[in-house]
Amino acid sequence: MKRTFGAISIAALSGAIAGPPAFPQDAFSDPYSDFETESTRLDIQAGTVLRAGDGASDILFDLDGDVTFERFNEAGRRSGLVLGGRVQSENGHRGFGGLAGNCPPGQGDCAGLQGPASGLRTAGAPEGDDTRGVLDTAYIFHETGWGELRIGRTEGAARQDHTGGPRAFRLSRADGGRVDTGGLQGARTENFSSGQDAKILFRSIALGQETSVGTLRASASWTPSVRMCGLDHCAREYGLAGLVSPVFDDVLELGVHYALRRGDHEFEASLGLSHGDDATGLPGFDGLRAYDLGVRWAHGAWSAGARAFVSDNGLSQEAGYRAWSASAGYESGDWLWTLEYAGFSDDAVHVDGTSWQAGGSRLLGERWIAGFGVQAQERQEPVWTPAGRQKSNTDSLTAFLELGWQF
Repeated sequence: MKRTFGAISIAALSGAIAGPPAFPQDAFSDPYSDFETESTRLDIQAGTVLRAGDGASDILFDLDGDVTFERFNEAGRRSGLVLGGRVQSENGHRGFGGLAGNCPPGQGDCAGLQGPASGLRTAGAPEGDDTRGVLDTAYIFHETGWGELRIGRTEGAARQDHTGGPRAFRLSRADGGRVDTGGLQGARTENFSSGQDAKILFRSIALGQETSVGTLRASASWTPSVRMCGLDHCAREYGLAGLVSPVFDDVLELGVHYALRRGDHEFEASLGLSHGDDATGLPGFDGLRAYDLGVRWAHGAWSAGARAFVSDNGLSQEAGYRAWSASAGYESGDWLWTLEYAGFSDDAVHVDGTSWQAGGSRLLGERWIAGFGVQAQERQEPVWTPAGRQKSNTDSLTAFLELGWQF
């Protein structure tokens, strides 16, 4: 049974989007009269992670909800409004990353900034346990014959149709989990260059035929200013402990997705590109350039994939961020078993790390998913000593249970 963690599914609406709805006509009906229907849809996903090992005995949760108000016109085209938000219980960081090591600014080559791509920093105290909420989705949309136009808070073009390896869990992942299950996350291959800030985005329909030449879909977006400090990405020029970080204006993104089916084999590939201008004017800060690439293969019960992400961190010197991941999965009945690996290197803050995760999840009815797994993480973090900057190895081994629910 194929499963999906998507919050909003429009598969059931594909017939209405493709052409005008059929309705009876007779000699007394006007085929050109207005034909509109309205609907409201609520989508909720919730999950919790119970952890044990290396002091990680607390409970994390994530609640994500969207409400869609939409209207269909006589041509079968949609338009409407989407509002959504998240509530999350996390610890040690705001956004992604958090504190890694102890290397205060002004001590040798210790960075006086927070990594804009990884969210990692090497100075200050950890942010405490907290329950946080944010309105991260608020956009109007209109379906044209060639795709969907959005205006407002939404993901950038590079995140619209990205692909990669299979995952058994929605929250816990080796690569950029929604919650920091192992406590040492830092690898993330999704492109968060424009965060959830307000933007203009166009996402095309899929052109082609999947079983012959394949299908191609493209997205493009423009974000005037990236300043939102959310749950997955926190853009702030001045942060904790006096740290500064690049922030960007006029972020342009392009995303391309290609899918092909040959017999029982399915192939997917995606490419994302981002470019932005420095908004601080501070020395050493430059415009942003980033790209990501993902591939996926599936055959019967087996699937595998890989992703890579590279960003220059918006810095003029050679101090970029790189992350990579790969995973393989096997689906048996209602169970999905995966083995995942991810690694990263952030030269801006001198932090490197790897993550491994193995586990399985099971569908329970139509709305519940439950599973268990183990995650092993390791980070090399900078520590300042009288002899200069040194590397300190930190690792964790965490067993976890994850329960998810979708409505």
